[in-house]
Amino acid sequence: MKHIITRTLTSLALAVMGLSVAAPAQVGQTTKATIPFDFAVGKKTFPAGNYSLSQPEQGLLTVRDDRGHAIAQVLTVGIDGADLASSPKLKFAKSEGVYILTEVWDGADLGQEVLGAKKQLIFGNHRSPESRAAAEGSQP
Repeated sequence: MKHIITRTLTSLALAVMGLSVAAPAQVGQTTKATIPFDFAVGKKTFPAGNYSLSQPEQGLLTVRDDRGHAIAQVLTVGIDGADLASSPKLKFAKSEGVYILTEVWDGADLGQEVLGAKKQLIFGNHRSPESRAAAEGSQP
């Protein structure tokens, strides 16, 4: 009987620890932004307009158009920053006239870096990552 209780408590403790590690801070948040220029996310380019960005699960960013349709999904990795403004921000890098989404910040010091964006700047059709731009966003 002691053996069964010990195994049950051990399993329960491991499950609780696993859930606490897997609970990301930004999952479920949505950032709405008016982007005043054409931009690229992954391998797709979109016109200027109103968009929303959300993280349905850790490591995945979904971009939606103004009608709420998912138009792009990219993988992300969490990054930390300091001295950022309190409002949500999108960071872009400009290369050969194309703005590429590189980071999404939630308004705190936590953000998501779009995987492959820097590689796209260096090795893709775009070769000069000198210029950067930011678009203001808001949370609903």
